[in-house]
Amino acid sequence: MTSRNYFQGKRIALVGLGPHGDLVEDAKFMIKMGAILSLYDIRSEARLKNHIVFLRSIGLANYVCGSIPAEDLEDMDLIILSQEYPRESSFLSGAKSRGIKIEYPETLFFRLAPPVTIIGIIGACGKSTVISMLSTLLAPMFSGKKGKGMIDSDDRNGNQSIIVIDSETDSGIISWLKKVKSGDIVILRVTDNLFNEMIDLRLSPHVAVYPSMPARNTYRESPFEILNFQTYNNFIIASDEIIDATRLYRFQPKVKMLRTKSGIVPEDWGQAAKAYNRYDAALSIQVANLFKVPEEVIEKSMISWKPPKGRVELVKKIRGVEFYNDAASTTPEATISALTTIADSGKVVLIMGGADNNHDYRELHKILPKYARMVILVPGSGTMKERRALGEIEDMTVLSAPSLEEAVRLAKENAKAGDRVLFSPAFPAGGIDMTRKERGDHFVRALRSL
Repeated sequence: MTSRNYFQGKRIALVGLGPHGDLVEDAKFMIKMGAILSLYDIRSEARLKNHIVFLRSIGLANYVCGSIPAEDLEDMDLIILSQEYPRESSFLSGAKSRGIKIEYPETLFFRLAPPVTIIGIIGACGKSTVISMLSTLLAPMFSGKKGKGMIDSDDRNGNQSIIVIDSETDSGIISWLKKVKSGDIVILRVTDNLFNEMIDLRLSPHVAVYPSMPARNTYRESPFEILNFQTYNNFIIASDEIIDATRLYRFQPKVKMLRTKSGIVPEDWGQAAKAYNRYDAALSIQVANLFKVPEEVIEKSMISWKPPKGRVELVKKIRGVEFYNDAASTTPEATISALTTIADSGKVVLIMGGADNNHDYRELHKILPKYARMVILVPGSGTMKERRALGEIEDMTVLSAPSLEEAVRLAKENAKAGDRVLFSPAFPAGGIDMTRKERGDHFVRALRSL
């Protein structure tokens, strides 16, 4: 079935445009394919005005901002959810009782796409860095050119392309259906929501890459459940610690497990050789080796690689104090990773806080006194839940700031020469800064205004 045949005449509810407007391209694609598309988003019309004006100009049938009326969804043929809306949302109960299909963009893509090779990036943190590195490494070899991969494809012409399926970009996911062909290579960010969706779809990555273990609330019973449908010619690429954990969970892979060590990354390979990037670089190199990327291409690509913005990014140095932007951190595991990779013991002033995400913060609380001598909290529903526990940590000062600007000012005021100020929120964005990019930009502006 072609995409046009699938979408033509279907009444589709698109719930959320995504925190980065990443579903705008998908909405455009579905409208062009003949879908009768309605948009629902909890955000205000003023906030989405530019997107709505554009989508209405190309045929958006209806839109509702500020609420999601459950009764509207009960008249649809298909509901597509942005990543920030879980299947358990109360507004979906009526649609579920009527048997209306509910999909995420990723699951719909895989249901409709031809057979592809999936490189799944799995874990609580490190996914963005690995995706960025792999895109740099594989693009020279698989940009519609003669395929040189190690996995045979049904693409009889051998012209494989790289497709990045990532809910954190604005390039769309469903819209890739107009370009994807059999045998293409898909680099996939496995988000918390998508982890169990893929299990229900009985879909495992052909190459599973673990920059870190998934957060406990991501999986049902095991962080390796998503690999249940791998076959003998598939791979797991991870550290000794993660591969050894397969025994703890009594997981017996049918596939080849490749252990990766940071030491394989030469020290003169620029940003990729930095302490906080080396493990992710080693994982990416291992994947490139699987796909037979020549050593000279790997070296050239990794030396020229630039890290994504807002991920342990050194922004400024003021009177011997380094200021780092790690605004992409939305989990305690991500902040732990940032602390352990850049910190000298007791030399960090940490700015953190944000919206509630129901994660377990006890491990972060445990290690904070080792790395941070001060924590400055910014407002948010998650901050409110953890404030008391943080205040009870011994040998560490905890301050509260009413805004990010004030938090940056307090950090500068209290930091000493040789300290590192780290903005690593450990919670999702919310309030004024609706996305991680927005709050990263907010932090940089506040810092530059000092």
